[in-house]
Amino acid sequence: MFFCLLNFFSVSCENSVRPAADVDLPDEDSDSEQIEDSDNIDDSDSGGEKEPVFDLKVEVNEKNFLSCRLTFSTADKKKTFVKYYSSTHSGYRTDEDSAKTEHYFFLWGMRENLDYKIEIYSDEDTPELLATTEFHSGFVPLSIYPVNLVANEKESVRPRFLLMTQNTSYEYIDQHPAMLMVDTDGFIVWYYEYDGLEGALLCDTEYRENAKTVVSGIQKELSLAEIPYEEGFEIDLEGNTLWQSPNIASYSYGETGWHHQYSVLDDDTVLYIGAKYLNNNTTISDKIVNVDKNYNELWSWAYSDTFVPPEECPQTSIVYDYFCDWTHTNYVTMLKDEGVVYINSPRLGFYKMDLNTKKILWKFGHDGDFTMLSDNEFPWTDFNHTPQIKREGSLLRILFFDNGLHERRYSRVIEYEINEDTMTAGITFEYDGRNSGRGWFAEHGWGMVRYMENGNILVGTGFVDPPQKSSIFEITRDGRVIWELDNYRNEDFMVEIYKFDEFIPPLEFLNE
Repeated sequence: MFFCLLNFFSVSCENSVRPAADVDLPDEDSDSEQIEDSDNIDDSDSGGEKEPVFDLKVEVNEKNFLSCRLTFSTADKKKTFVKYYSSTHSGYRTDEDSAKTEHYFFLWGMRENLDYKIEIYSDEDTPELLATTEFHSGFVPLSIYPVNLVANEKESVRPRFLLMTQNTSYEYIDQHPAMLMVDTDGFIVWYYEYDGLEGALLCDTEYRENAKTVVSGIQKELSLAEIPYEEGFEIDLEGNTLWQSPNIASYSYGETGWHHQYSVLDDDTVLYIGAKYLNNNTTISDKIVNVDKNYNELWSWAYSDTFVPPEECPQTSIVYDYFCDWTHTNYVTMLKDEGVVYINSPRLGFYKMDLNTKKILWKFGHDGDFTMLSDNEFPWTDFNHTPQIKREGSLLRILFFDNGLHERRYSRVIEYEINEDTMTAGITFEYDGRNSGRGWFAEHGWGMVRYMENGNILVGTGFVDPPQKSSIFEITRDGRVIWELDNYRNEDFMVEIYKFDEFIPPLEFLNE
């Protein structure tokens, strides 16, 4: 079954977390400036002048031991910035946006079990070091599996974070609902443990760049179908809940629930893929739904609104014990500013729809509306995932993760350039890794691709069979893998990545 609940099992894993060490201010013998509490300052000894920084506190974030809260006061309004780094991690700089007397910084993105030096500066043409202190980062919870950096051409890779959730591939291994972020050096630098309904799994985690928040959908197994519970939530980087959806009774592939995609759009509305049952509840016609955050419906469309449902399950469909998955939609892109919706059914085709009229404008793929100009042996996709859209003038580029379930029996990344005026298509990029010994086959589904700002492509290999590992790699246009991260695997089980998000965090990376 090609959706997030494919590997959905018990999530009753008990956490084993080692807390961060106590935070100490530098002592008098330290090279760092001694920071005193304002109540202990004797103004008579200092000519009645306060220290440049007072009431300084560093407190560990109990929701993420790789981060801390820094607070301090200044006598006059100052705009400040903070640098924090360790002997082995070059660290970051973070700035205030205005001058103030009461200062607050959330310091995050740290690697585990390191001594970080924290420096506070005045934000001026010639910055002045106002104070220093320290923080010892804690440990990543044992419920989060380690990752392994395979390749890293630092001169070619831009600093960034990857956001993901981990799913294990065997039934007897407990899964714990948690998110994690990994930096380009392969270190886990952020995590969030979901302390909610047992039997719920986090899927479709995304970083919202404008809001600087993280959104995740929640999928529930069938046994939880009658329990009203949230379907998604939004947190800040400190782990505080900013929003959660209304509680509804649902489960994945239930008519009130979602499957495959749960996203918060730029206009702060929710887009998800749901199921509509036909033919006495034996056939699924997927529906695309856009709601506000109170779950008032704003827009919806189901395949059965446009197409005639089959009386019998067609060969292109997936047949399960209790229903026919006629449409199997796994990705939707809604562009409200352009008035279009792109809908991906790897069985039926990739469609462009007019958002307002709900009219299908064209179909791309086998038996579609485009003439293929390439002489590629396999010109069309064969069960694809996560299409990415990029418009370049009058041309449209579409990037697919192509599982290759039937025709090829190997997976690939493929990009098309289509001309909507002439209704022609060509292949502009293809990579399967077989010639370099890097081939893979996501026979069980999943897999993801993303366009990157530097022109490269980020690929997740999906649900692969042992001995392969579920990996994420960055590839250049000339077919060179410059960065790769493997997920954990041993003789008994492996960690699989369904989807991931890639972004540059709102921090300035200090030089190595």
